[in-house]
Amino acid sequence: MLHLQKIKRMKKLLLSLVLLTCPIAFSFGQVSVSGVTGNNDYSAVRASYNLSMPLMPLSITPKFAMYEQDGMDTMYQYGIGANMNVPFYDLLEVGADAAYTPKANEYSNYLWDAHAALNIQNLFFRILPLDELKAGLGYRTIYHTFHATDTDVTEQDIYMFLYQKTGGFDTKITYTKALDFSQDKTGTPLWLDIPGFTAVYQGYLDYSLSVDAGYTYKFIRPYAGYTFIKTDNAPSSDDARLGLILKVMMINFNASVEWFNFTQNTADRQTFFSFTAGISI
Repeated sequence: MLHLQKIKRMKKLLLSLVLLTCPIAFSFGQVSVSGVTGNNDYSAVRASYNLSMPLMPLSITPKFAMYEQDGMDTMYQYGIGANMNVPFYDLLEVGADAAYTPKANEYSNYLWDAHAALNIQNLFFRILPLDELKAGLGYRTIYHTFHATDTDVTEQDIYMFLYQKTGGFDTKITYTKALDFSQDKTGTPLWLDIPGFTAVYQGYLDYSLSVDAGYTYKFIRPYAGYTFIKTDNAPSSDDARLGLILKVMMINFNASVEWFNFTQNTADRQTFFSFTAGISI
């Protein structure tokens, strides 16, 4: 059962982030704040500001995230991303991200990734019977530090996605795979972001597969998704979700309910609720 006090505290935090973030907005940008809460006093908040550069096909995105749960100190993450459309028939988008998670609970990490997305529809001069078709590929390096044992482990991942849109229907498939580790894995990483997972995950990733599909009708978009996660030396887990996006003028609202299964035991499935608000300025 969710704790009312926890929900109220997360609402206050979400409101505070919105009030702090909005005044720094420039003429072209999008502010997004999201929160998720669930069992064991779990809560996570993410905020970002996507700033589009005037007269340039470039956007800069500062990011902030935090999460907490029973038995752990609150953890924070600070990051920044950059994306650019290559000015040639809108065929290619390239980008990079970096993030730092300061020491908490005897763990810290920092990461960087580089990615690219190809507009297949434009590549074939829009002859395919689709409104949009994109394929993307990315590479990520995570540096885990376990302070109690003074141990560092470097993780290298690759991820790819395929996105299509036809009429009001859209589908996205994302696959992430851990390629290599610098040494024998030790400890348990306490902060792991997985595409399709709104909550912060823990552990060494083996691979994950996420599928999301939705339908847009005027200003609403109901959607459904499923993510399967396999971590190293641990039971697999998954997440099923249902949600609704509502667009009111410049504001997007996204509410969803998710059912996490961390142990592949249906009795352990947990219910999480998430909410996202974004505004284009």
